[in-house]
Amino acid sequence: TGLWDWLKFLDARSEEDLNMLADKNPRLKTAVAKLMTLSADEQARLLAESREKMRRDISANLFEAEEKGWKKGREEGREEGREEERLAVARNALKNGLSLEVIVTLTGLSREKIQTLLH
Repeated sequence: TGLWDWLKFLDARSEEDLNMLADKNPRLKTAVAKLMTLSADEQARLLAESREKMRRDISANLFEAEEKGWKKGREEGREEGREEERLAVARNALKNGLSLEVIVTLTGLSREKIQTLLH
């Protein structure tokens, strides 16, 4: 199968092994040609390694940024949820006739925020 050929490619011990695989599989032929080109030219090999390192670094940075974004989003969502809970408590307290001062103490909401619930 194609996967087996790729495993053989990765385990190849000689140029002859690589050429036999290249003759069997057009995709491997391309990979073998690239490998031969990079192996023959030290500068090309260093450039390819540098590009691969840059690609991995970018990928790692994107992953880290995404993780930070998810974390921040979860924190903001939790805070929004807490705010909604406090507003619900304030609405309920207003319906039950509690004073503005008591509601401020219970919820931690500002007087102005609670007064907007009256309208």
